[in-house]
Amino acid sequence: MDTNRPKQAAQWFYSHVFQDEPIRPKPPKADNGLPPLLRAARALAVGEKMAWQSRESIFMKQAKLLANYQDDVPYSGTVVRYFPTYQSLTDAELRGYFTWRTQLRKGNLQKTSLSFAFLYIYELLNQIGVPDSLDGYQMLQQFYRTYGEIDEKIRSYLRQWMVDYVVYYNLDPALLADTPQAIFDRHIAVLEQIASQPQETVVGSVKALSSKWLDRSKFYCAFPQDFNRIMVQVLRQISAHYAARCKKTMVEQYFGTVNRYPVMLFDSAIFLDQQKSERRDYRIDDSWSFQCRGGLWSVSRRTCPATPSPKLTNLLKTIDALMRQAYEFGNPIQFKPEPKWILKIIEQSIQELLAERKAKEKAKLSIDYSRLEQIRQDAAVTQEKLTVEEEEDWVSSALPQPTAPPEPEAADPQIGLFSPLSPAEYRLLHSLLYGRDLSWAAAEGQMLSVLADSINEKLYDQFLDSVLTVEDIPQLVEDYIDDLKEMVAP
Repeated sequence: MDTNRPKQAAQWFYSHVFQDEPIRPKPPKADNGLPPLLRAARALAVGEKMAWQSRESIFMKQAKLLANYQDDVPYSGTVVRYFPTYQSLTDAELRGYFTWRTQLRKGNLQKTSLSFAFLYIYELLNQIGVPDSLDGYQMLQQFYRTYGEIDEKIRSYLRQWMVDYVVYYNLDPALLADTPQAIFDRHIAVLEQIASQPQETVVGSVKALSSKWLDRSKFYCAFPQDFNRIMVQVLRQISAHYAARCKKTMVEQYFGTVNRYPVMLFDSAIFLDQQKSERRDYRIDDSWSFQCRGGLWSVSRRTCPATPSPKLTNLLKTIDALMRQAYEFGNPIQFKPEPKWILKIIEQSIQELLAERKAKEKAKLSIDYSRLEQIRQDAAVTQEKLTVEEEEDWVSSALPQPTAPPEPEAADPQIGLFSPLSPAEYRLLHSLLYGRDLSWAAAEGQMLSVLADSINEKLYDQFLDSVLTVEDIPQLVEDYIDDLKEMVAP
């Protein structure tokens, strides 16, 4: 008998614990109900090699496989994915997307989750499901117009991506003629050649490059021709001054210089760059162009964005304010002080216009002595036809009797001679500025909201904004308190 206890224990362990068993077959994979083509697309994102590929590469492989796929299983839920791809969607969401895309391609556009809309845009940017690049651009335009009316959130992205699309696929620059940047550059070109441009052309460009304030100015609405003439004349002289005496031109002073910046085309989109090694130069206009070197893109354009120029707008306000003074038109408006030489140009231009107008009016009043004899003859004929009898009675009854001029209303000495406000309006403004009680308004039968409305209207020309909020109890707009205290004494 074997007395080796460790050996006996090992034999028992191997005979009772470890025993031969048949190899169990792997259970069949559960059928998740996906059509074969979708299962094949899912498989493209699985495997060791896929771990080394970018999200954009996997997206392109799946997109090419599913370019013509159609489905008919709608998805009623809301899908929220940032930078959506096929792989980021659940099976139900994936089938829902292709069902929506199938209807879209048939002309039945329906509102859907924003993630589905962006996934479709990514396909167009990568040339999935489009015959050629020009057709792709037209499809992007169509989607911008139609689906943008349903959900305008896509428009801010598509506006830039459509520019990138034209540049990347080397389409005709004329496709970008109506973009904000191209329109901006055309107006800038007018100011660069302001000396030779017609007045009407310059006026149109100035309005496009400044804020919409000018068309709201009461003075401009009353004297548009005079203002346009002074504005163009002043801008021409300013342009000549900068060109002769400064390193920067007037356009560069107001809108910045043209510089080159690095840029990423299709930024924030799922896009696979397949032209990285290509050397490219793409020119849209004289101050807007793109360049690609070694797969890296850069853009050349003005440092100032394609938005209204604050400097140009302030110049227009300065012209408006000085013309109001010269024409004795209403209340002054606020503006930031311009350099003295610019103020001098404006004032001289205004005085020249007024002197020219005065000379024309004087010429109209000159007497043509050669016609005096004819006038005498006409007067004699008229005199013979008149009935002299009872002439004095007829004249006295026909002419209106003189009446005494109305007595001027007594003015509140605190308001001042030139204030546009009524005593009640002034008192309301005074009470709000210095924390006085407002109960007097109800006692006098005045409505605070009506008084506040009237104050805003009367002071609009001066502040170009409402100085009070119109509520049951009006409140002062904080930005204008100091200016109002200059008008209303404690």
